[in-house]
Amino acid sequence: MAYTPIGLTPNSFNEMQLGAGAFFAELDMTTVTPATTASQFADILQLALVAGKSLGATAGGGTFVAVPEVRQITADGMTYPVIGSTVFDSWEVKLTTTIKEITKENLKRALATAEEDTTSGALVISSALMPEHYIPSIGWAGRMLDGRLIYIELQNALNIVGMTLTFVDKGEGSIAVEFRAHQADIENMQNAPCRIYFFED
Repeated sequence: MAYTPIGLTPNSFNEMQLGAGAFFAELDMTTVTPATTASQFADILQLALVAGKSLGATAGGGTFVAVPEVRQITADGMTYPVIGSTVFDSWEVKLTTTIKEITKENLKRALATAEEDTTSGALVISSALMPEHYIPSIGWAGRMLDGRLIYIELQNALNIVGMTLTFVDKGEGSIAVEFRAHQADIENMQNAPCRIYFFED
């Protein structure tokens, strides 16, 4: 009988990520270690949810993008790229989603430079982007079929597409956001400003 190549194994379905997951801002990851289990991380997520650190309901799931800025070194005699001639100068790292919960905190996250006026309580949008406007971390948590959890964290995030609040008849308002990660300073240029965690029980 002819062999048909197939990638499916008995463990394939356990390696599949399910559902849209959830987005969090400023999640405290200081207690996380390589020994942290999925159950323990689930407790961290639940506490963050109660503390208002979730972006809440979203629509259409989301997207994590990590794209390298590629530079190709060339020299006389080279016909093709060779191992060592391709350089990654940096990584463009983003998380995107569409927020459905139109809260003051979410508007501040979407508008980047929005601050609350102390006199009126209204949000005012500044033209000056300051270091304190960057969100220390934005992350996405998802689940695998077998119960494992994944968390993707962007450091020093900023929504770079501004805000369009879309209103629809017989529907709900929504805000599409695109958070870009940034380095805290010029001292750490070796690694991209993001982390990907896997939690198992």
